[in-house]
Amino acid sequence: MEKISILTGNDPVVTIEAHGDLVLKGQDELAEVIVKCDNPDDVSLTQEGDTITLRCESECRVRVPMAAKVNLTVGHGDVICKALDGVLKVGEVHGDLELRGVGPVHLSKAHGDLNARNVGGDLLIDTVDGNASLRDVQGSLEISGAVKGNLSVQDVDGDAQALAMGNVSVRIDPAPGQAYSFEARGNLFCRVPGDASVEVNIPKAGGRIQVNLPGVALEAAPKPPYSLKLGDGDASLELKADGNVALDTHAPDWSMLEDVELVDDEVEGMADTLTQQIEQQVEAQMRMIEEQMKAQMASLNLRLGSIGLSEEQAHRVEERARQASEQATLRAQERMRRAQERIDQKMLVLQRRMENKGRTGAGRRGRIDFSFGSAPRPPVPPVPPPPPGEKVSEEERLMILRMLEQKKISMDEAEKLLSALEGKAG
Repeated sequence: MEKISILTGNDPVVTIEAHGDLVLKGQDELAEVIVKCDNPDDVSLTQEGDTITLRCESECRVRVPMAAKVNLTVGHGDVICKALDGVLKVGEVHGDLELRGVGPVHLSKAHGDLNARNVGGDLLIDTVDGNASLRDVQGSLEISGAVKGNLSVQDVDGDAQALAMGNVSVRIDPAPGQAYSFEARGNLFCRVPGDASVEVNIPKAGGRIQVNLPGVALEAAPKPPYSLKLGDGDASLELKADGNVALDTHAPDWSMLEDVELVDDEVEGMADTLTQQIEQQVEAQMRMIEEQMKAQMASLNLRLGSIGLSEEQAHRVEERARQASEQATLRAQERMRRAQERIDQKMLVLQRRMENKGRTGAGRRGRIDFSFGSAPRPPVPPVPPPPPGEKVSEEERLMILRMLEQKKISMDEAEKLLSALEGKAG
């Protein structure tokens, strides 16, 4: 594939119009937009300030800075988006859409299937013509129109509202103060933890209502409207269906361990293992970034020494490159901190469930400590904004143009020097 690229800032605005299949990924290594396509004539890539516009007439692969704000106006084929922290707006996708490890998303319409995993913010959807599978939404979920096929939802941190013309399958752990509403034109199957604290309301069910929850005894099959309160009812859950509605409890992940004492030991071991894995990942990430920074700085020093910049100018370029590398390190630390927080939250939920199970069993242990180490982790400092860019002097600009004219440097090197002097190096 041919490669076309444009240097950018760390969080550019990127507008994409794709007339074939598209694979879009975020990257931390370089602040640039990279497009790979079999035929470079099919690609139009333009830049105005920190706004990038891309139009591709055939299949292409695109890399953007991880913090980029992306507006995909149309995708005429299948679209895959991964590793993006910035807001992702998707207008219309005529094929299937896959989202993995992205930030907040607003999708207008997907004509095919939608598969979303690990959405770091709100997931707002207008319409999906096919099936939709949504998992680990770290914000609110709202489907303002409908999923015209079947819908599967698992783990939503915020409120949730969804309608599907087919069947709906939901697995959630209701959080206090959150509101959930699911509606199906077919059957609706909802699973909640056995110790959930939620007020359940089933105002509509065209078929049967089946409730299989611990502590809930039914003398006869419920009829709509039907409601029940689990625990203190700290959250609200509304279920509506033209077919059957089934409310069940999902088994905990540790259900194969029947004795709480064994679970105690296993979970503590699991916590230690997770701690080691996270620490190893952080150390490996930091080593990799440090090595990359050293290599890039060494390469930059060689280039600066070979093209005849003054000592002061070379120092300016080197200092800005160093600052950009430090920001990349802090961003990596912040991502690892967020991952650790997610693990901590999951372990706290597990702890709560185990305590509840321990209270109901005779002669079993009580509280389990799931802490990851004896001392609290120091907070990761926020990522500082990039230093304000300085205008390139006319003397510096002319000097770079003269070196380009004398063929001492290439056009690509000239663009990188100008960007670095203006504080745009990534």
